[in-house]
Amino acid sequence: MKISPNLSLLFLSLGLFTAVQAKDGRWIDPADATIPVDFKYQGEYIGSVKGGDKVGCQVVSLGAGVFQAVLYSGGLPWAGWDGKNRSIMDGKLMGDEVIFTAASGKRAHVAATRGRERKPSSTRVSLVTKFPPKGHKPCTAIIHGDKMKGEFDGEPFRLSKTIRKSPTLGQKPPPGALVLFDGTSKSEWSRGMINEKFATLMPKGDLVSKRSFDNYSIHLEFMLPYQPDYRSQDRGNSGFYQVQDYEIQILDSFAMDGAHNECGGIYSHKGSDLNMCLPPLVWQTFDVEFTNAVAKNRKKTKNAIITVRHNGLLIHDKFEIPGKSKYGARGSPEGTPGPIKLQDHREPLQFRNVWIVPHGPTPLPPASIVAETKPRPYQKPIPPTSNSAKAMLGEWHVRFVNNGSEYLLNLKKDGRSHLARKGKAWNGVWIVENGSLTITNPHDVIRIRLDAKGNFYLGKNNWGATRLSRKELSKF
Repeated sequence: MKISPNLSLLFLSLGLFTAVQAKDGRWIDPADATIPVDFKYQGEYIGSVKGGDKVGCQVVSLGAGVFQAVLYSGGLPWAGWDGKNRSIMDGKLMGDEVIFTAASGKRAHVAATRGRERKPSSTRVSLVTKFPPKGHKPCTAIIHGDKMKGEFDGEPFRLSKTIRKSPTLGQKPPPGALVLFDGTSKSEWSRGMINEKFATLMPKGDLVSKRSFDNYSIHLEFMLPYQPDYRSQDRGNSGFYQVQDYEIQILDSFAMDGAHNECGGIYSHKGSDLNMCLPPLVWQTFDVEFTNAVAKNRKKTKNAIITVRHNGLLIHDKFEIPGKSKYGARGSPEGTPGPIKLQDHREPLQFRNVWIVPHGPTPLPPASIVAETKPRPYQKPIPPTSNSAKAMLGEWHVRFVNNGSEYLLNLKKDGRSHLARKGKAWNGVWIVENGSLTITNPHDVIRIRLDAKGNFYLGKNNWGATRLSRKELSKF
């Protein structure tokens, strides 16, 4: 098989880094001075055995100087691999080299473990589901700098490190596209945050588009964090939801099988035709063609259809999705327009260059987007008269979901309100009616149900859940 022209290959030369550990063992910047030295060895290598046959290798960092490598006969996945034969090696950092030996013994699939491994080991786990994999042969290797040399089934080989780059990386939105994120504003999204240093969009609560869509093409760029000590679904996890019903899994599943719950899989339904996940801290792309399900009288008559290209290569071709994904789907029936969602799994993923081309009229922005640029019309304050309203007078502590700031709310006798946090304040009006407290500010409406839950009240604002109490509240 010839090497695919769809991927450009760039040689990588990385400097040494100190081995100081980040507090939580997660890194989002390849130039971070605290990144472990292990990082320079992980990634992809390509070359040949002495006889000329191509060989590819993917090296995965498992933390604390521990590695596992997968050798591919014919070249890297989508770039020459025969799609069948793989061999596994265990590696250990020794000085300025990584020494690999043939993997053997009984192994559990790496997905069988969760969380952060305190004493990383490659000999207990396997990156592939079935160990030994088909075609597994004795192999040994040494990495020094950006070169790997070794023996594969008795034949010497030499490989060089490479970075594959998606051909759609940095692709500009075409005419008719709606830009959902270009590094300057998150006005099209609820929740989330912008990393000012990198101009990237990051989860802080699920990122949900404020507009709903039906049939469309969408482009998304993402970067997985480097967190070598973590395992399985706790390793760079997120989800790219179409109409908030069907999840394309995002996960650091570099060198794994490409199952439904690994990067690029249609969660709950189908694995990728071939795993095209690149290593952490490398920008990757999803390009999706989506046709929503069809329903009549709220009953589905036709399944949703999806085509997905991961890093420019086809991993799902017009796949008919039989139902919603198992987790994270909305409650509406299939076949109704819905938002795009980027799942918050408490992992520091980064997103950029997100745009969508609706197949039909561009959905109008909801009132919440308009409200961010146009202040809400001023409402006349109404002094409280009922006993239930008067009971709310005075100062209250407020907490908002996924917001760590402390807010103080003052409900005044003339019907005016004052909401403040460090460095910012909003004046508005308030009213109690039908058992609820409503505070209206220029850019937000807070609604609180006046049925106390212990020493606090529950409610919501335009962006999520809210709690109100006379005493200082703990964070959500």
